Amino acid sequence: MSERRPFHRLQPRHWWAHKPYRAYTVRELSGVAVAVYGAILLVGLFCLWRGQDAYAVYRRILASDWSFVVHAVLLAAVLWHVVTWFEILPKTMPKLILRGRQLPQRQVTAMGLLIALVCSAALLVVVVAIGAMS
Repeated sequence: MSERRPFHRLQPRHWWAHKPYRAYTVRELSGVAVAVYGAILLVGLFCLWRGQDAYAVYRRILASDWSFVVHAVLLAAVLWHVVTWFEILPKTMPKLILRGRQLPQRQVTAMGLLIALVCSAALLVVVVAIGAMS
């Protein structure tokens, strides 16, 4: 008797670049920008730990033109990641029922984005206030 072999569907090499998967692929790749920005912040903390001279070099690098361009690209990618994450949120969570009616997905997305914006603004106010006190 011959052994049964599982069926393997042939998949095109660039399946991820086709229209239905393109937005998903870009969204997932934008997560790399989040990781890169986190790495930049960790390098800053490491330079701060190393001392004043190392931190001064780090700040000088951040003040360069190419760093500004990199941060602008990273900001755009992170904002795309945040918006698309909140768009996916209502599709992955249980349905929200309020007064016997299901909340529309667009409303859940809008509330999530609003809460993220308010928290970001509050954090900015705290950081600016702490900076002003020192």
